[in-house]
Amino acid sequence: MKRSPRNVKLYLVSTIFRAASTGAWSLLLNLYLDSLGLSVAFIGLTNTLFTAFSVVCSIPAGLIADRIGRKRAMVIGLTGIALSRLGVAVFSKGWLIAASSTLFGIVGPLFFTSVPPFLTENSRPRDRAMLFTVDASLMNLASFVATTGGGYLPRLLGAILGVGPESAPAYRGAMLAAAGGMAAGLVPVLALHGRQSPAFPRRAARLLPRTWPRFSDPRLMARILIPRLLNGFGAGLVFPFLNLFYKQQFGVSDAALGWILGVTSVTVALMQLVGGAIAERQGKIRATLVARAVATPMMLIMGFVPSLPLVAAANWVRSGLMRLGGPLYMAFVMEQLDEGERATGSSLMSMTWDLGWSSAPYVSGLVQAQWGFGPLFVATTALYGLSVVCVYRFFGRRK
Repeated sequence: MKRSPRNVKLYLVSTIFRAASTGAWSLLLNLYLDSLGLSVAFIGLTNTLFTAFSVVCSIPAGLIADRIGRKRAMVIGLTGIALSRLGVAVFSKGWLIAASSTLFGIVGPLFFTSVPPFLTENSRPRDRAMLFTVDASLMNLASFVATTGGGYLPRLLGAILGVGPESAPAYRGAMLAAAGGMAAGLVPVLALHGRQSPAFPRRAARLLPRTWPRFSDPRLMARILIPRLLNGFGAGLVFPFLNLFYKQQFGVSDAALGWILGVTSVTVALMQLVGGAIAERQGKIRATLVARAVATPMMLIMGFVPSLPLVAAANWVRSGLMRLGGPLYMAFVMEQLDEGERATGSSLMSMTWDLGWSSAPYVSGLVQAQWGFGPLFVATTALYGLSVVCVYRFFGRRK
């Protein structure tokens, strides 16, 4: 970290604030909306709107980010995210909350698609793998602290305000604190030294259908996206329902469930740091392949071993290894693309993951109703394995 440039250090400070805000927000959002008397259907609709707009806006966000430069795109995107969270925390009417949540899906992709190109352009090749994994690790550690500590925040604010710990005012105060954390993460980003990134010719960026031919190597981009789609769909079959799986299969309490999932975040963070060091010696693709090949069979342990300690341990190992490979693969992809293509490529990767993640839960619900979780763990194992094979055939054999 000592040899990292100032831009990187500022960005990582922002990561801590943003991840802490997101951890507390994710923990409390549904509880807050429920305390306002909003229906479960409305809460689900709010999440759907956010995901749908993220998918639709990812490619335009990448095109815009490649044109206006990394810093400008990150500032606009992060400002929109902070305003979105402020709106959700302040408003009480359902349609205003839905509109605020939708703002996140519209503007947020500007920030998220700009981060991988920004990290690539502000690091040297020998530091790049470690930088991507340090960023991901910091996000998980800060999220763990915020998630475990955020559960006590409504109780503290309730005592200060003289209201119940599960009342709407107590939750609103906690949500405002989380929104303030996101705004604090904007300050270091404003201090970044930005430069205009080389853009594609203006005539080529006018129409969305022309996005694909704009890549210097469309075949390479297709190979990059196929494993991402397989992983996204495979993960979407199981992991949105993981808390329900633990409840149904083992009858764990909410407190125990919170700690099981919390330890997952810590495990992921530590293994991502180790992954950066391994990638420096073995290369990003080799480290990604080995990590995911070892992680894939853990799905079968989770799905079919009737022991909570073994299932939890298998999930910790699987989460750590699978997500260890995520930032390494992203760093590798950014190195394969031209500088003016990186934000657009990042947006396509984000959109591909969202397509798999958002469509798989519907299929999963149908399967659960008929056959339970067993077939889903088998299907996810198969999709993860196919993704590993694709990465090896596309990139691994030439390394």
